[in-house]
Amino acid sequence: MMISLLPTKPNMQVRAEQISMLYEQGSTIQLLGILTGFLAVGVFWDLSDHGMLLLWLSLHVIVSVVRLSINVQFAHRQPSSIRSMQNWANIYVAGTFLSGLIWGSLCLFYDASWPAPYQLILFSIYTGITAGSFNTHTPYFVAFPAFFLPPVGWLTITLLQQDTEGFGTLTALVVIYIVLMYTTALRYHRSLTRSLEVRFENERLADELACSNQRLSAQVDTDELTGLYNRRSMFHRLASEWNRHYRSQTALSLLYVDLDFFKQYNDTYGHEAGDQCLIRVAKLLHNHALRSSDTAARFGGEEFALILPETAKKDAEKIAASIISDLAHLHLPHSASTVTDHVTVSIGIATMVPHEPDNDSILRERADQMLYQAKHGGRNKFVSAQGHSGLAAPVTV
Repeated sequence: MMISLLPTKPNMQVRAEQISMLYEQGSTIQLLGILTGFLAVGVFWDLSDHGMLLLWLSLHVIVSVVRLSINVQFAHRQPSSIRSMQNWANIYVAGTFLSGLIWGSLCLFYDASWPAPYQLILFSIYTGITAGSFNTHTPYFVAFPAFFLPPVGWLTITLLQQDTEGFGTLTALVVIYIVLMYTTALRYHRSLTRSLEVRFENERLADELACSNQRLSAQVDTDELTGLYNRRSMFHRLASEWNRHYRSQTALSLLYVDLDFFKQYNDTYGHEAGDQCLIRVAKLLHNHALRSSDTAARFGGEEFALILPETAKKDAEKIAASIISDLAHLHLPHSASTVTDHVTVSIGIATMVPHEPDNDSILRERADQMLYQAKHGGRNKFVSAQGHSGLAAPVTV
């Protein structure tokens, strides 16, 4: 039975959010509390000692202002550690308890000889401030009884001390009100806790899903062996760049790169060595994709591509020459090659200013033609073309 009358302990993420909710809503309730305090003093001014009322109001305002300043400090510091958040929660609960004691002390001014309307006003103030603190304090449950119990407890004691007929019934009603408020606040707190737990769980699942989608997207777009973009992604990017260059009317270059005598390489050194060779060549091509808009891709067994946006023919030729030179410096052994004793590549280059949208196949076909000429013209070289709608004269190097 006792367990059901106590809140369950949430995980630290939920607790931190509940503490933050305390401070987010606390300023409003404290400002309203100051206003209610002035209203109470005004109502009971003619019924009580002025000096004591002013002392009560001064204490109430001072405590409320201090709590408001603590709220401001919390907002500026934005604590994140578990221990820090718990310390801030303890400070808030201590503040609510002190405010509750001050409101409870208002009963010291009560006198059974007060006219009925003033007694009703006192009860209305008490029920109002406790009901007003319901939404503000129940997110972090202990803050609610810390504020709620002192005034209603003091009110109950005050009523029990009255001998006038009817006060016993009124005391019983107050006790029922206390029980109802406590149990309702507890149910609300549990419901809010479950909602926060579900929210954070959904956020966690959404993050996991986003990461999974990102990994899946990367797997779909990436060649598993080399880490370069794959054929699908290369075609998509080339089509996008073609249309962009059609709009800007600037030159777009495409390099097709093919390893020379790669079948013989695999036959001589084995497929494991062949995979390592592909990885080395892929890394070299990736290092020549210097700009964020450049794209290096593997779209076949030993076939690679390099998309070079806003790149003229001469600049594309320089990059191709650099690839051939850098690969020679790597000097990857290839005893089965009839060109030289190390791994080489043949490169076909096509450079165009697009004259119609959605027709990047012209650029691909032209690069493939130039690659064919490079391979049948001796290999370990590049052949470039430049023109419109695929019409160009080849340049062999």
